[in-house]
Amino acid sequence: MQRSVMLLGASAMLPKAFGQTTLMVRPEWQAFKTTPHYDAFLRAVKLMKSNTTATDPKSWSFWTNIHLNRCPHSIPYFFAWHRGYIYYFERQIRAVSGDSQLVLPYWDYYTNPALPAEFTNPNGGNPLYVSRVNNNVRQALSMAPFSSSLINFPTNSANAFEPSFESAPHNLVHNIIGGVMSDMLSPTDPIFWLHHANVDRLWVAWVSAGNGRKMPALGSAYWSGSHIYTSSLTMPRSSTYGTRTTLGYRYQNESFPTRLPSARSSLSSPDLVQATPNDTVGTQPPLGSFRISPSRQTSDQTFAIGGALDVNLDDRSISVQLPVDSEHMRALAQIGTGAATSLRASPQRYRSVQVVLDNVVITDAGKLGGYYYRVILNLSPDASSKSQSIAIGTLGAFEISGAAHHGNPVRLRYRIRRAVFAGAASRIGLLSVSFVRVDGDEGPKGALIGLGEVRLETSTDDNDA
Repeated sequence: MQRSVMLLGASAMLPKAFGQTTLMVRPEWQAFKTTPHYDAFLRAVKLMKSNTTATDPKSWSFWTNIHLNRCPHSIPYFFAWHRGYIYYFERQIRAVSGDSQLVLPYWDYYTNPALPAEFTNPNGGNPLYVSRVNNNVRQALSMAPFSSSLINFPTNSANAFEPSFESAPHNLVHNIIGGVMSDMLSPTDPIFWLHHANVDRLWVAWVSAGNGRKMPALGSAYWSGSHIYTSSLTMPRSSTYGTRTTLGYRYQNESFPTRLPSARSSLSSPDLVQATPNDTVGTQPPLGSFRISPSRQTSDQTFAIGGALDVNLDDRSISVQLPVDSEHMRALAQIGTGAATSLRASPQRYRSVQVVLDNVVITDAGKLGGYYYRVILNLSPDASSKSQSIAIGTLGAFEISGAAHHGNPVRLRYRIRRAVFAGAASRIGLLSVSFVRVDGDEGPKGALIGLGEVRLETSTDDNDA
């Protein structure tokens, strides 16, 4: 009987079952909390959290487990999968609350980076409260995803919005808040849902902004197939192309942020780094002393050309030197022209470059979040004595938790645009990777993350993302 009820609840939420003619409007939290629907939202959260049957869609655990078991991070469909996910969750809180007009609000942290006060009050059995490391996410925010140079959408395409936004602010909001938000059980925290409604809203804003920005065509293969949430709850990918047709909702505000909420400089380019610990970085952190790993074939498709072993990260910033010999510098320069290259030690033809963090482990203190590292590739000076630093991604508890989804050992990859290596043959063969520590208002001390190896790899993958 319980199974039939669960399946009935799931099928009743499918988008095709709802022929809404009036769009539902998802408001920002500060507007939402002044409406009669605020009490319905609290009622739904409280009822779902008190339901201890994890297989029941009316329980909070049911939706948390979907994210734990199915969410795509750092792979295609990050935005679209989560759009369907929060849509179905919204329909469930509507049903549980008994309020047919209840919608999921969003938290616009670009306007106010402080968590809404209603989520930080531990008194009176507040269902919105959980323990967190930080209640302000200003250190997580970046204007880089809104650059006019990011004209493509999907992960694995060049100049793409999706991977840029997923890295910052999405991942970094998870990391800075910390607590359960820093791992794949993050939907346990009610602020998760407002965060992801804002993520979804800013995707709408990107599409609406125009100026050369383009989505994959609706009839293309990109939208074939379905997003899977459970064995009985799926959504056609094409249904998540937009919000106003099949899904029947819009947002109170569908515009880009125009500035960060505090007076911090931002980058004109999302790749080049300069002077502060958020959008930019200044002086290269000091070099640590690490054992060098040998150049070698690391898989049928990849070859390591420089690496260091046993790198430990704590509350300081540090750089790791990666010696690269002249043959491999010439290979990088060849890739930098857009051509394939070969190596004496391998029969393969290599077309792209990536930094790999391998055998990644994290301490219990590190898992709690409240911090992250900006990962920076530093190229040694060229003939004109000009050095270059390129922001290639971020590292924190949330990224590690996501990578652990793909099995052990835990491995993170940071692709680097080929053009970065144009002229590399003229540079001294010493590259380095910096890990620039950024804390929220509160951040953990001591040992946090261990990296079994940091290495620079060439890959046969013809991907210049």
